[in-house]
Amino acid sequence: MCRDIDLARSVFPVEMRADPEKLALCKGDVTDPTSLSAAIDGVSAVISVHGTFHATPLYKLLIPIFWRTHAPLNCEDVTHPYYTNYVAMQDIVSLCEKYDVKKVVRLTGLSCAMPPYHPVSVLFNALLSFSGRYHRMGEEVLRSSDKVGSFILRPGGLSDAVRDPEKTKLQVDFSGALPPPGRIGRADVADLAVAAVTDPRLAGEGASSDLVAGVRWVGEVAPKTQGDIGDGGSTAEEALSMALEQKKVAPPSVANGKAFALFHGIYVYSFFAILGKLAFFAGSKILPRVMGLLRRFV
Repeated sequence: MCRDIDLARSVFPVEMRADPEKLALCKGDVTDPTSLSAAIDGVSAVISVHGTFHATPLYKLLIPIFWRTHAPLNCEDVTHPYYTNYVAMQDIVSLCEKYDVKKVVRLTGLSCAMPPYHPVSVLFNALLSFSGRYHRMGEEVLRSSDKVGSFILRPGGLSDAVRDPEKTKLQVDFSGALPPPGRIGRADVADLAVAAVTDPRLAGEGASSDLVAGVRWVGEVAPKTQGDIGDGGSTAEEALSMALEQKKVAPPSVANGKAFALFHGIYVYSFFAILGKLAFFAGSKILPRVMGLLRRFV
């Protein structure tokens, strides 16, 4: 499912575009339950990579609406993370349960593993309309379903660069957390998403139905080395094998909205308090000099 069929078709190889058995596209939007229902009905698995970029208006940094964990006040913008990252996941999970879909693969990000007080988490949430908080809430909706298996991918910074498998490997960690920035190629994330559906160790009978994977490149990664190359595999399958052997389990994706709001308030209000104090101090020193200069010309 995509919003622009022509654009979506253009990114696939030519041989796939001409074969309806290999590629079938339908137009829709994750904020529209009707189009979601049409797309999900009849499939055996869902790979959800939707997201949004929604900058926070400056005035919303200062008023206490961030305490609300449900719909933002007077917000009818369906591109807001509340609707795309959280409400859309509620609809997807509900429809998957309705149509007996066995597996949902969801793409979020490494910042979802960070506690609410982490500076990176606070910064991203402050600037991007609490996108991280609503991602965490969407993860919890998916992981709490007892009818749909989940596989959550948490990459760091996405890149279009091509990985050299001799110098750079792919790391998967089922604790769900890896050190930032966690740069990784989009092609490797796509391979992992497909493997989560097709690999019998992950999708077969008896396979784990609740996995959260922190993923990144390790080895020579521009602009600086990331991790230990020995912790990664050359392919998605090899990286998954190494991660399964470690038998790590991610903690629950409990999205305590009030905790995010608390630390957002502490950081943001402290920043503006310090900024105001500096402005007052500067004004008290500079203003008398400016007034003195003005009196000389009056």
